[in-house]
Amino acid sequence: MRILRVPNDYRVVEQFGPKLLQKSGNYRIYNITKRGMTTGEVSQRLAAEAGVDPKWISFTGQKAKEGVAGQVCSVLGGAEVRLMDSELSVRQIGKLDRALENEDVTSNAFEIVVRDLKGDDMRRIRHNMAQVREGGIPAYFDDQRFGCLRHGQGFVVRELLKGRIESAIRSMIAAPSQYGPDHIEAYKYGLRKRWGNWEELASFSKGRRGQSLFAYLAENPGDFVGAMRMGFATRERTIHLFAYQSHIWNRALALWIHRLTEPDDLGWLPCDEGSLPVFRKLSPEAKAELSRAILPLPGQGATLDENAHRLYEAVFEAEGVDYQAFLDLDIPGFRPTSEPRPVLIHPEYLRAAPAEDDDLYPRGRKMRVRFTLGRGHYSTLVLKRL
Repeated sequence: MRILRVPNDYRVVEQFGPKLLQKSGNYRIYNITKRGMTTGEVSQRLAAEAGVDPKWISFTGQKAKEGVAGQVCSVLGGAEVRLMDSELSVRQIGKLDRALENEDVTSNAFEIVVRDLKGDDMRRIRHNMAQVREGGIPAYFDDQRFGCLRHGQGFVVRELLKGRIESAIRSMIAAPSQYGPDHIEAYKYGLRKRWGNWEELASFSKGRRGQSLFAYLAENPGDFVGAMRMGFATRERTIHLFAYQSHIWNRALALWIHRLTEPDDLGWLPCDEGSLPVFRKLSPEAKAELSRAILPLPGQGATLDENAHRLYEAVFEAEGVDYQAFLDLDIPGFRPTSEPRPVLIHPEYLRAAPAEDDDLYPRGRKMRVRFTLGRGHYSTLVLKRL
């Protein structure tokens, strides 16, 4: 199965409640359709067109550059924007008396072309689709959450919990990545080559990423906690926190799914942070246990029942770190807070069009798959399961 071979192969549209929009308010609400642009690039262009600072533009979530995405956003003040070209279309659909928030989007509707299907693939997709309709899918976090692994940084938070703060800093700023541009990788090589000579690094990094970090270490050698605070934006630290928190949640749910699934009904999905077990079917008892179950993300404010406590205890023991130490992290951006997350997702309106000849892969077939997912869940996980 191949996806995202051309932009129109992957379409996602944000869904929101009908009562969200108003006829008046200081914020203009726009419907955005983008092709081959990041959400950040859209924000910059929209700010220029409206004549406002980008900080007054709010999106409800980030959408990947690949594919076609329909989003909503709010803009405080500025001129009304109307755009329509090959990359971006912008249309005002209402107003609001506040900025849009993530919670305003209830779900995302997907239409994805899967290509290069051969042999038994089409029958298998439809067979698995019936199983997904019947039992759902474990609500794992997928690869998009683990860019730190794809780019060679590893789990920075695990390094912090093991007391290896200098190692965490080095990973964040200098870890080599096979996906990085040549000039960035050359710069990171220069950082690694000079590592430990903070004065030289302060000079070498002048005007580039890491300047404040190395300037701080040159004046305060050995104060790596202070360097972490000074050298990285809170948002960057939070991305690493979310990655590790999601990894811990995935591993806890994986233990739960493995325990409840008969060996003959167990399957595995590939993921950058390790293979993830899924069920083909569940016993009535297991289905009843999981159908409405919530597993809170580990963090401050979590209320854990006996099962969740046991799962997290086992995962943190396997990680070689202390659960309480994770809860007690006290660096801005690295303070974990809990939120509830259902253990299963049930894609709505899941269906597939009849297979047809693939215009890109002459010996293959293609199918168009459609479904809707609640906010915070991953279309790629559904495709893997199918």
